Amino acid sequence: MKRPRKILSSTVLVVLSVLAAWIVYHETRVPQNQTEVLNRMIELTKEGRYDKAIQIVDRWLTNGRRDSSKDDLLFQQIAIVYFVKAAKKPASREDSLREAERNLEKALEVVEKRNPEEIDIGLFDVGAGYEEIENLATNGRCRYYEKARDCYIRQLPMIKGESYTAYGKTFQLEPLRREIKKHLDATETKLLQNGCRPSPGTQEK
Repeated sequence: MKRPRKILSSTVLVVLSVLAAWIVYHETRVPQNQTEVLNRMIELTKEGRYDKAIQIVDRWLTNGRRDSSKDDLLFQQIAIVYFVKAAKKPASREDSLREAERNLEKALEVVEKRNPEEIDIGLFDVGAGYEEIENLATNGRCRYYEKARDCYIRQLPMIKGESYTAYGKTFQLEPLRREIKKHLDATETKLLQNGCRPSPGTQEK
């Protein structure tokens, strides 16, 4: 009777050792490309490990192999993690939203430095981020409405032509224009409903 129990104990120890080794590898492995970085960020966010998820992306932003002209996507992803954290942890919501805004500003800086020859909807994406902040914020919403509105106003004239071809596929641009206009109209409605006055320097429609 003792031998089977001893064999079973040895088997359990082997399994536990393998599991422990896998956990160590899983926690310490370094993502090798942006896709791996974002996949790991999503995993950690789903686990509620928001700070670790942000740390993974922050570390990649110092990697010289990345395409820095696309850093706006990474800053936007960090902002999204802060949105989730703000929704899940109300006690630190305002801090999370401040960090989200800070990363959206960084994303906007990257977008503004680009001089794209192709269709670029970076301003629309940043505007949508400001809209998300305004949905979660308990104060200071007018400022976020104005920032989102400004992004949409600047984005609309950048969508030129009737169609756009990429990766062997052609996309009609009118639906995109309608989507941007829908967000712009919704933001302007919120500005009016909340009695917000445009800040000096805010672009007019």
